[in-house]
Amino acid sequence: MRIDSHTHIWTLGAPPFPHNDEMSTARPEYPGLVEDLIRFMDLNNIDRTVLIQCMYHGYDNSYMCDALRRFPGRLHGSALIDPLQPGAADTLLRLHQEHGVQGMRLYPIIDKDASWLSSEGQNALWETARKLGVAFTWFGRCQQIPLLEPMLARFPEVNVIVDHLGEPDLCKGLDGDFSLLLAAAKHANLYVKATRIDGISKTPWPHLDVHPYVKAVYEAFGPERMLGCTGFPENPQRGEAVGFRVIEEEMDFLSAEDQAWLLGKTADALYG
Repeated sequence: MRIDSHTHIWTLGAPPFPHNDEMSTARPEYPGLVEDLIRFMDLNNIDRTVLIQCMYHGYDNSYMCDALRRFPGRLHGSALIDPLQPGAADTLLRLHQEHGVQGMRLYPIIDKDASWLSSEGQNALWETARKLGVAFTWFGRCQQIPLLEPMLARFPEVNVIVDHLGEPDLCKGLDGDFSLLLAAAKHANLYVKATRIDGISKTPWPHLDVHPYVKAVYEAFGPERMLGCTGFPENPQRGEAVGFRVIEEEMDFLSAEDQAWLLGKTADALYG
């Protein structure tokens, strides 16, 4: 079973799926359409994919929800919802009940002050996630992990998946802020995506400078709490699952069974 844990899809903004300035004023140069994703999945033997709501569409999750409707059984969805709005918990409940959305993405990476992560005002949202049995994805930086930890302890039944190795600063090394992520492995409900490896890396394929960070997460969390992604879509869209390839072909510290967890088994446990 091969499950891509992290892809984005988007239109070029024409109705009925316009772009939204609440999260990004940037505009894409090319589309990342769900039809292209499905073709990519078939080409690379990907059974299922987790859609992470794209910033171009902001808090309007309608294109992602339309994709879930059109391709049942192939796609899972993680919404983008403003957690600081009073109705955030109700929105998560509605998207889950009406569209089968299986979680949402927390986005502290854009905040200079992300202390809201563990405020009492977030309890209703986390309690809703607990009742629904859905996971949060967490797009933040390693130095923000301590702001998340109180919620991990307060809601041990809510699984949280850190995006992109916590966006480590390679200049600071393994002993820098990245060590905060490794220390947080004590929370059994925290998972880590070994994703965006090519984007984090400062070197060409096979991105050897990131391998020690993946290995450190592997040693701290174990493969059962790690997920990978293909890297769809690329520009130009070569149709190659670069993110899976680097895990399968270049990281010799991973056994075949370890690889199976990163390439699908962990995602199946969380979303299946």
